[in-house]
Amino acid sequence: MSRLVANISVLAFFIATPALSAEIVKSDNFGDLRGAYPSDWDMSDNGDPLDFEFGVRYYYSIGSSTMTVNGGNYVSEDKSQILELYGRIDDNSTSTYLKAWGGYSALIDGTYSTPATGGNVVMSGGRVAYAGADFGYIPLGNEDFQMGGFVGYQYYSDNPDMGRVNFVTSAGGGNSETNALEIHELRLGAALNADLGDKVDLNIQAAIIPYAAASGTYGAFALPNFVDGGDVYEQGSAGTLAGSLYGASAEAMLGFNATDNLTIRIGGRVHYLTGNNATMEYTAREVGNPTNSQLYTSNISGLEFLRYGALLELTGKF
Repeated sequence: MSRLVANISVLAFFIATPALSAEIVKSDNFGDLRGAYPSDWDMSDNGDPLDFEFGVRYYYSIGSSTMTVNGGNYVSEDKSQILELYGRIDDNSTSTYLKAWGGYSALIDGTYSTPATGGNVVMSGGRVAYAGADFGYIPLGNEDFQMGGFVGYQYYSDNPDMGRVNFVTSAGGGNSETNALEIHELRLGAALNADLGDKVDLNIQAAIIPYAAASGTYGAFALPNFVDGGDVYEQGSAGTLAGSLYGASAEAMLGFNATDNLTIRIGGRVHYLTGNNATMEYTAREVGNPTNSQLYTSNISGLEFLRYGALLELTGKF
């Protein structure tokens, strides 16, 4: 019997404890004590700090390239239609963003001139391709106007068809290669975003390119026969271009918000590179004795790459 009474006493204590605690909290003798945790403690009114934007672009561009090697001039001029993918993620909690893009030529036409052609020749295609990413910080401004800076990288391949120059191999046969230049760029710039009312926005960015590494095959390189050490030499390879460039780029886009999530933008872009610290390396072989070869390097002057044009963009926001 005593054990049953003890068990009932313990059970009654635990049942009575919450009610007793509530009465203590209500008592004026203890002042204002901390209340219970709110039932919605894990909910936030701030919303998602990330904004996503993805779209496609049509880029109608006009491009040109020039350089001089061994007294010979190389010039290309093209009109390229490029399809581009674009994406951007904004982190509103840190005022940062990540932007990425990539484009590939769908159609190229134009003309080129090299020492081997003796005049302008119609292009038959080629390739223009690029891809890059910027990381930006835009701490200045308000909801309608923001300014900041960014650092980025871009891969750039500007290779409209400039023909293929034949050269002799070590076995005495002929060969040729197409242009296959690659450029890796560092970008440092400033960005401006502005909302011009509920339906219109403006995005502007400008960047300097303090350093760009250029390298690859220049299949249009044409070497006339020359005499070295009493022997006559002819071209024995395509040219290999290598060097450092610098330049600048800019882009401006005016957007019209068709819906809350769909924006159509129009604008323009310009991209320019130049530099005098570049060389052309090539092999020359003795005429009549192709196994006797020499490796030569010539300085390049007047090296420039320019591309500019109009952009049309369709973008979705999430």
